[in-house]
Amino acid sequence: MQFEKIKESDKKRIDEVLAKTDHAGSEYSMLYLRGWDFFDFDTMTIAFEQGYVFIRFSPHLLAEDEESDSHGYIFMPPLAPKGEFCKAVDLLREYCESTGEEFYISSCRKEDAESLDPTVYEIADKPDYRNYAEYLYRPEDLIELKGKKYHAKRNFISRFTNTYHENYVFRTYTENDREGVCALFGEWIKSKSFDEYHDNMERQEKRVVRLALEYSLKYDDFFADVMEVDGRIVGFETGELTASGVGIVHLEKGDVEYDGIYPSLCQMFAAKHFSGARFINRQEDMGLEGLRKSKKSYHPCGFVEKRIVRLVGANEKERLGQKN
Repeated sequence: MQFEKIKESDKKRIDEVLAKTDHAGSEYSMLYLRGWDFFDFDTMTIAFEQGYVFIRFSPHLLAEDEESDSHGYIFMPPLAPKGEFCKAVDLLREYCESTGEEFYISSCRKEDAESLDPTVYEIADKPDYRNYAEYLYRPEDLIELKGKKYHAKRNFISRFTNTYHENYVFRTYTENDREGVCALFGEWIKSKSFDEYHDNMERQEKRVVRLALEYSLKYDDFFADVMEVDGRIVGFETGELTASGVGIVHLEKGDVEYDGIYPSLCQMFAAKHFSGARFINRQEDMGLEGLRKSKKSYHPCGFVEKRIVRLVGANEKERLGQKN
């Protein structure tokens, strides 16, 4: 297995394998890999072996995450065609045994982790798993908003469209919109409290916004749209349709002075881009109460729950090593 520095051009080969899976998470999105500090894209390497994809990285020094207690590289779960995940993990274990690298897999889907041989692999005990579970929705639910449970969402959208019916437009982002999007994002940042938002996260969010807009102009499977009222950008949304048929919402920001802006963005973006998707992934809530309440209000049909996988006895060996 030969690891080499990952390049953005590797996206095509990653997508070729992703298309053979039923994966519904966001881990293999190039925006996800490049945008967030924890993954430290500059240290990330990739290997293509026996039809599988292996990615490893060193946690960024600024990353505030419990997983950073790993003693070397962290591996993402191998990307393998449906039914071959266990074989890919065994191949990775053999590689680690031959090189002496620590076997440590982050962000592994719960069902994949539980499919592994429990005499060889164990799931690390992390109390905050719930905070990083990604929310999944049926596309028809977010597009049609049928039934009593979506009554409030329909009312918000009606209020927005009726109030601004001659003055709003929801359209595709262009390069000319960059200044307006950045201005809106800057106002959104100012509205956040210190407890929910800090300088490091602000810097990362700015990078993700820049990349998301850039990718929407560069790749056919990335999208960005803006909501204008009277010629002013009052909301924007970005996302992608993965090779495994899942629509991922990466960013959704709006000016709350415009009543109904968020439900309108959500519904219009889903209808425009994700009608043929298997699921819509609106990502995790990070344990933030307000964000959790908002995501639950759209009535998810499931979650992408994530786990950490190590070799049986790995934690005990560490404890013994620390005592010695």
